[in-house]
Amino acid sequence: MGSKPRGISASRGAAVLGMSEYTTPFEVWQRIMEEREPGWNAAKGYALPSEPDSAAIRWGSAFENAVIMLAEIAQENKIIGQETFFSVNALPGDPIFERREGYEQANYITCHIDGEYGTSGVLHEGKTTSAMTFREKWGTPGTDHIPRHYQVQVQHQMLCTGASEAIVSVLAFPETPDKWEAMGWVIDKGNNGAYMLTKNCGGNYTDTLEWAKVLAEMGYFHQYPIAVNSEVQKLLVEKYCDFWHNHVLTGIPPEPRTYDDIKRLCPEPKSTIIVPNYIERKIMEYKGINEETASVKKHKERLKTIITKYAATHIGIEDDESMESVIFRNSSGDKLGSWSKNKSGTLVFRC
Repeated sequence: MGSKPRGISASRGAAVLGMSEYTTPFEVWQRIMEEREPGWNAAKGYALPSEPDSAAIRWGSAFENAVIMLAEIAQENKIIGQETFFSVNALPGDPIFERREGYEQANYITCHIDGEYGTSGVLHEGKTTSAMTFREKWGTPGTDHIPRHYQVQVQHQMLCTGASEAIVSVLAFPETPDKWEAMGWVIDKGNNGAYMLTKNCGGNYTDTLEWAKVLAEMGYFHQYPIAVNSEVQKLLVEKYCDFWHNHVLTGIPPEPRTYDDIKRLCPEPKSTIIVPNYIERKIMEYKGINEETASVKKHKERLKTIITKYAATHIGIEDDESMESVIFRNSSGDKLGSWSKNKSGTLVFRC
């Protein structure tokens, strides 16, 4: 995608609206802040989300050109301009931007298109999915009944490009990509740079284009024409503007929506716990042990387990490996001690 800043890209639009199954507004905000200022999250103490990786993503990338080929055959038109970058260059007075004074400059709304059918102005958007997901979430081919987050993505692209129509092409796999991989199929690249499939690394490669042709012949390829919807686009612009001005420009995070969001917002859990009397007694007993005999060490380890399990349950973490620092206080507020990790990563009680 080159060096162009993504801002609120088409693939992020549904997440900004809170409609994505895979990405939260908080994650999008983190990525945008990092793109605008590398190192920003670390400076604020936020943990960056890991880059997404799954069988579905790998197979989607591998079959991208195959979907283009099938779409060209279906429409009898060449697809050009793959990965062309666009951004909204709004002019004062553009009716889409009249709702927000001072919001006329919206070049942070961007997209990279999958392509365009010749010079027709009709956008191409390619997708892959499993046959089961297709049956559950996609409507009748030839209609505009596609999953809502894809509808947002396509309307976003038309907003950026000025296009009035797009065709969403989808190739469904009879099985999910993770099942194909479990059966031994591996995505690879041939000597010519094209994606290939091989089973159990046996060296017998199959071109993804050939796979796609066979699947299309079996009825697993479909197309959906999408017309521009100015009301939807106005709503997108309103939500995007609010997100940009209230969170990106201010640096104020949107509300975390998942446990993973909270973990990235607070990557090193540090909590103060008011413990009940029985835990206070365990802590005091632990602190009072000075002998180093085998039986005493074993008892001390049991005490440590009781205390750390209580802490883990109280602050909502899964195990003591996730615990960076926990301060224990009694009901009077007196500090009893704390657990924290030393340089080697070992959890140590400190008085």
